[in-house]
Amino acid sequence: MPQVTTPLRGGGRAAGAGKAAPGRPPGQGRPGPRRPGRWLWWTGTVLLALAVHSNWHVALAAWLFPVFLLRYARQRSARRGLLRVGYALGLGQLVWLLSTGLVFVPSALGAFAVLALLQALAFAADRLVAARTVCAAGTLVFPTVLVCGEYLFTRLVDFGDYGLLGFTQHGFLPLLQLASVTGVYGISFVVAWTASTAHWAWQRGFHRREIRRGALVWAGVLAVVLGAGGVRLVFFPPTTKTVRVAGISAGRTAERTTERALRAGGLRPYRPRELVRAAPDRVRAALAPVADDLVAGTEREARAGARIVVWPETQAGVLAADERRLLGRVAGIARAHRVYVDVAYALFVPQAPYVRNVAALVTPDGKIAWTYDKTHPTPMERMRPGEGNVPVAASPYGRLANVICYDADFPALMRQAADKGAALVMVPANDWPGFDALHAQRAVLRSVEYGYAVIRQSVHGVATAVDHQGRIRSTADYFTADRQTLVAQLPVQPRTETVYGAAGDVFALLCAVGTVLVVGLGVAGGRVVPLLRGGSGGSVRGARDGSPPGPGEALGPDAPPGDVLPAEAPGDAPSGEALPGNVRPGEGYAEGPSGRPVGGPGSDGDGVGPTGRGGVAGAGRSDGSRDASGAAAR
Repeated sequence: MPQVTTPLRGGGRAAGAGKAAPGRPPGQGRPGPRRPGRWLWWTGTVLLALAVHSNWHVALAAWLFPVFLLRYARQRSARRGLLRVGYALGLGQLVWLLSTGLVFVPSALGAFAVLALLQALAFAADRLVAARTVCAAGTLVFPTVLVCGEYLFTRLVDFGDYGLLGFTQHGFLPLLQLASVTGVYGISFVVAWTASTAHWAWQRGFHRREIRRGALVWAGVLAVVLGAGGVRLVFFPPTTKTVRVAGISAGRTAERTTERALRAGGLRPYRPRELVRAAPDRVRAALAPVADDLVAGTEREARAGARIVVWPETQAGVLAADERRLLGRVAGIARAHRVYVDVAYALFVPQAPYVRNVAALVTPDGKIAWTYDKTHPTPMERMRPGEGNVPVAASPYGRLANVICYDADFPALMRQAADKGAALVMVPANDWPGFDALHAQRAVLRSVEYGYAVIRQSVHGVATAVDHQGRIRSTADYFTADRQTLVAQLPVQPRTETVYGAAGDVFALLCAVGTVLVVGLGVAGGRVVPLLRGGSGGSVRGARDGSPPGPGEALGPDAPPGDVLPAEAPGDAPSGEALPGNVRPGEGYAEGPSGRPVGGPGSDGDGVGPTGRGGVAGAGRSDGSRDASGAAAR
């Protein structure tokens, strides 16, 4: 029986080539099939757990984890590899749910199971379609499908835009400026494309001649993106004219006093029906300490020079009968000190569901500019949502707008403020440990996307003031201070026009169109040779330089869809050993994994047939001549 020994680049041998293991029956390799790439899965999964946007995430991990999971998926059979990658993505979402305390919220579990599935589709597209391409253009498949999945998640699942890869880069200001053109989706694309390009280069052994062109294209695009972001930061800074803004929260002493009074009366603030039906005097006395502290804080900051004061979401509670009195007290301060006050509170009303999440803007003339109800209650808030109309009012400091906490996680709602020319968006908020930092960091992206400043006053979280280029001007952490007070000088100017503010989700829609094309290529069997052939940046190994293809690589540019060598899948011989029985006696050619012969009689010295297609690279003739790689067929 003729045996072919074809050295792999780096010293190994092609699967199915080489000597049979001595002392073992034909067809039997080393004991027990190896499981290649297990370390790839573990490395990718650990990095993924560090990459999910949480209070302790590592921004660099978001660039790295897809590299290892893409590699793993290519080295295993499609079914097994993609299933394991899906497990990893599910574990990543579970880590996020545990870190934020949402793991016991059924709607959150369902939403992020959908997100994990959509993310897995990007890895499936890379494994089933990009693996068949023959140049660096295949690296675009993974980021395109990933962004399409993120866009579908934000549009179809009513959970905001959580889970998007781009949010992990909230501190990388030059890259962050891309959001002013593409939204956060463009940042996700750059991060994912970097990973797929690194994987593409790795699969080709980082050989300069093979990866030069594709690497230069990627590096050039990244340089343009970061360079343009740097130019925007340096040469188009915010105006130097600023306004002093303050975010206030009631002190912990006032909070504890109110909590003790409610418990003593057998009342639970998260059961608004109990407060509405209890004796009004008792409820009023229990709620007073927090409201009084916030009113006093408003006057304190107004005297200190703040022109805009923002309260946190629902820290103050007020019965419907007492609402006018509370706003009247604030109006007196506003008139006396010529200050705008965004008063946020939980309003307990006699009709079900017995509570409204409200913000009212009191102007310097003591009038109420608006009363806004939260548009997007969280899954834990059992209240009627507002109408979804973002209020905007003119002021000497630019047009002011108002949303509440979770509302800011819905780009379409925040676009209203941009469309109405808002220069400053006030966001009363109320978070909890696990959400304190990451929710504040997300506000940075909204500022860059739409070109307005944001002051987000969050009790039980991190309060943040951000300018329109994503610079954090001030923060105040509730958990590190007895009294959380945020003070910042925010630039005021007409809203900075952005491409994203005008064009919307065009980039994400283009990725959706690209995904349709990817699906079409997959259905057509991945025959993309006419469009994606060759070049030094993307030839298939073995089709051009005579070296045998590596695990998961196509055998040639025109190879049939099944002609991909798996990496020691169960049943294959370990690397460097032949599969006895897979070389046909007297014919001198090996069978492919699907059983079809690849390379046979009449193939030339480099293992490619007369047409230049279909042969196993490096497989020599059966007549004893040497192939182009110098391997003897014997």
